[in-house]
Amino acid sequence: MSDSRSVPVDSCFHCGQPLVVDFSDRLQILGQPREFCCRGCHAVAEAIVAGGLEDYYKHRQAKAITADAVPEIVRKLSFYDHPDVQKSFIRQRGEAAEAALLLENIRCAACLWLNEQVLRGLDGVVDVELDYASQHARVWWNPDKIKLSEILEAIVNIGYVAHPYDPRRREELNAIHRKRSTERLIFAGVIGMMVMQFAIAGYIWGYADETGEISLWTRIGRWTSLFATTILLAYPGQEFFTGAWRDLKNRRLGMDVPIVLGLSIAYLGSVYTTITLQGEVYYDSIAMFIFLVLLARRIELRGRIQATDALDRVGRIVPRLAQRIRDKELEEVLVTDLRPGDRVLVSPGEVVPADARIASGHSTFDESLLTGESTPVERKQGEAVISGACNIDQPVEVEVLRDTEDSTVAEIHRLLAGSQRDAPRYAVLAQRAATWFVGVVLVIAAITAAVWVTIDPAAAVHNIVAVLIVTCPCALALATPVAAAISAGRLADEGILQTRGDAMEVLAQCDTFVFDKTGTLTLGQLSLEHLAVVGSTNEEDARRIAAILEEGSEHPIGRALRHGVELDGLSAARLRNFPGQGVEAEVDGVVWRLGKPGFVDATSGSDKGLSERIADLENQDYLVVALGSDAGVQALYGLRDRIREGAPALMRRLRAQGVQRIHVLSGDSQRSVDRFSADLPVDNALGDQQPSQKLAYIRELQQQGARVAMIGDGINDAPTLAAANVSVSFAHASALAQTHSSVLIMGHSLQGLGTVRDYAQRTRKVIRQNLVWAASYNLLAVPAAAAGMVPPWGAAIGMSLSSLVVVVNALRLRR
Repeated sequence: MSDSRSVPVDSCFHCGQPLVVDFSDRLQILGQPREFCCRGCHAVAEAIVAGGLEDYYKHRQAKAITADAVPEIVRKLSFYDHPDVQKSFIRQRGEAAEAALLLENIRCAACLWLNEQVLRGLDGVVDVELDYASQHARVWWNPDKIKLSEILEAIVNIGYVAHPYDPRRREELNAIHRKRSTERLIFAGVIGMMVMQFAIAGYIWGYADETGEISLWTRIGRWTSLFATTILLAYPGQEFFTGAWRDLKNRRLGMDVPIVLGLSIAYLGSVYTTITLQGEVYYDSIAMFIFLVLLARRIELRGRIQATDALDRVGRIVPRLAQRIRDKELEEVLVTDLRPGDRVLVSPGEVVPADARIASGHSTFDESLLTGESTPVERKQGEAVISGACNIDQPVEVEVLRDTEDSTVAEIHRLLAGSQRDAPRYAVLAQRAATWFVGVVLVIAAITAAVWVTIDPAAAVHNIVAVLIVTCPCALALATPVAAAISAGRLADEGILQTRGDAMEVLAQCDTFVFDKTGTLTLGQLSLEHLAVVGSTNEEDARRIAAILEEGSEHPIGRALRHGVELDGLSAARLRNFPGQGVEAEVDGVVWRLGKPGFVDATSGSDKGLSERIADLENQDYLVVALGSDAGVQALYGLRDRIREGAPALMRRLRAQGVQRIHVLSGDSQRSVDRFSADLPVDNALGDQQPSQKLAYIRELQQQGARVAMIGDGINDAPTLAAANVSVSFAHASALAQTHSSVLIMGHSLQGLGTVRDYAQRTRKVIRQNLVWAASYNLLAVPAAAAGMVPPWGAAIGMSLSSLVVVVNALRLRR
């Protein structure tokens, strides 16, 4: 019987497989730190230890899985089917499971297309979304029909690697890619300089000696260049050949196919010339092309990393471990093991692991990574604190409110990851064009070869190579996703999240902005400042009944009426909500109505004394809410809200950005809305609007040809948010409003809307510039190369510069 020490020190403690260099997580088992080959083994071992079964490793007679039981890659993938492993990254959506995957070896938009087609063809996969800039995939599948390991294995079978998204893993991969890219670029530069030296010398002094024969030094230079070029193709150039082989094996044409074809023709032609001493060599063009393409891809990699930084940064906010309090003792647990009701100690400098409320103590918290607002906020006992907020001052105990998968950070991460859904129209067109563009190029190259063999056979190879090398489908493919992702990342830095990938395109074109009033143009923090009892109910009962009727409401009016009232476990029966009007329910056997005076009692308008009291409150700028029963109106509540700071400045900014019309729609009285909007630069302000009337107004604007952006935050705004061309809401808005929003502003400042509009216009401008450049370059360069006007070295420069221009132009959005 062997014990745990029988596992070699350079092998995985759980399964005995060789250790992987880039996986360094350890676990304390049997008094010693143990190493593992992958996240799956680590998670399973952790589950065994957590279950009190640590002695398993003392008495086991064999390693968990032998090396030859199954192929190594399949063995590792199977760990992702383990429930303890899956709970950290899989989310259930009804019968379907959802997972975010990180793809490796993605080289162009065609690679994503292939992965998407393969995944959609699997029985049991419900839906797939992929994004080139982040190389990120979101997959929905039916666990009863297919396992996650089978999905990952299908990706492996076509030459790619996929694993559950982990921001720390992506950070490691980015470091590896940067290192590999830099090494190959330097190698190509150093070897390429030697090739270029011989070529430049030949250009200056010529290749023939005084007898007209090829000079000795030219022969030596060509053989030396052949050796150097072979090394270039074998090491830094191998990624082109690997990509092309994978493309052809999967029966598709990727961007590496014409590159490899051009390099191969140039290389073989040069070898023939070197041996026969007849014709030109293209070693300098090959060396220059490899170096410049690697340089372009290095800059593209930098842009892609910057573009995905916001997504990864959000994923890294929440720690892996938390200090849970059990029986007055601290125990270190995985954050994924936290459940609602658990108490956690958060020390200064630590991050709140889940959405919670302060159970004991008070402190200030830095929420800047989530909201974009740099000023720390103070949270006292009983107040909520969001996951991802960093404790600054002193230790506090917090009570977990939601599972980590439902936390604010998790939702932000899902919104960011899914923001490439509904990609801009021109992005879809560009990606489709890039996939068939390669085929067109190959046809043009074949026609070029046929024509030049007839006209001038000596120039045929020269021009074929130029056509194959000068084309740049990657510029078309990169034009939109890199710019869009960088814009999304930059907005995330400002606390602004896109929930739809086409939001920036649509928002940039909107000429009409429609605002809700309460909670949008105002702070939405109503306070009860006046209570008038007009019936037989006393003031205490009026406050208590109103609080009971609004117990489950997240509307600012509901929060204001509940504030400071103890319900003592009382609740309403048969509660009915009338959107835009109020609520009705039974309390203590009496049916009550709370809302607009006309809704509470249809006769209130005919009661002159009551009408005068309501008008008097409205003249004092109160929002009037009535409480009534079958006996009529019993109480009037006067609530006040304050206009958000910067609302007038925002509207002037929107006007300067080209917005033609600004409207305000509100459920408040017309008189209140008129007073509110008197000092605002709006074209129209309507009060007494029910949700159906708001929706009809939005549709009427659209029928008139307006492109409408709707900004709202309440449940009653959801229909209009869904109907508008693009919609904007706030993080404090109702869940229904957020669901129908294209953009979420995490902070409380209205200026975020002006920032979104500014970035939308800038992003659209940059994308259009990129597309115009990519299309114009290819339309001009390909015919010029086919006509023999572009030498191979010029084609190498042009192709590389085309990609560089697109990426560098997109990087301007970081400013």
